[in-house]
Amino acid sequence: MPRSEENVSLDTLNQGAAIERFNLALQEVLDNIQDPNTDPKKARTVTLKCTIKPAEDREVGNIQVDVVAKLAPIAPFDVRVFLGRDKHGKGYASEYVSNQTEIPETESSTPYVIKKEVAQ
Repeated sequence: MPRSEENVSLDTLNQGAAIERFNLALQEVLDNIQDPNTDPKKARTVTLKCTIKPAEDREVGNIQVDVVAKLAPIAPFDVRVFLGRDKHGKGYASEYVSNQTEIPETESSTPYVIKKEVAQ
């Protein structure tokens, strides 16, 4: 089996792939920080993990590199809606607009607030 005399380093693992993946994850974090839909106070992390598993004979082994970016989730927001029934008796919701007083063709025009969770 051919053997290189160069000792491995983070710079040389898979021809620099570990550093490249770390930099990609770091860019994800920087982009997430600039997203106005996220909480600016939440901490973000980039984790680079190297797991080294030698063979029984200690002659060869594998290094597994894992890079994970933990981002701030998209923040939920509230939407004010009118709730009622349409002319066919089915439930109906219409987003509240400041100059709107009731939902067209409904039995009710009482505004309610529905908390809408955005998928993370």
